[in-house]
Amino acid sequence: MYDTDMARRLKSLGKQPARPAWYLAECVDEQPLTFSIADGNFRFKSGEGLTMTATASGRTWEKGDTAAAILSGGSLLVIDRI
Repeated sequence: MYDTDMARRLKSLGKQPARPAWYLAECVDEQPLTFSIADGNFRFKSGEGLTMTATASGRTWEKGDTAAAILSGGSLLVIDRI
């Protein structure tokens, strides 16, 4: 019994939930430009982990605007406004 129970537990450890390919980011501050994801649990400021595509950086962002973004390592790449 113990061996099969341990094998099941070890097998379940390898199953990680699929991480989303992109996030819905919200502009929470205009100066400095700050975006948050995951219900505000993560915030990224310009110059501190926030990167933007040429399309996104050419836009005027206001508080409450939403954008498609990708989380990579410790930085957020904002793709474009949604």
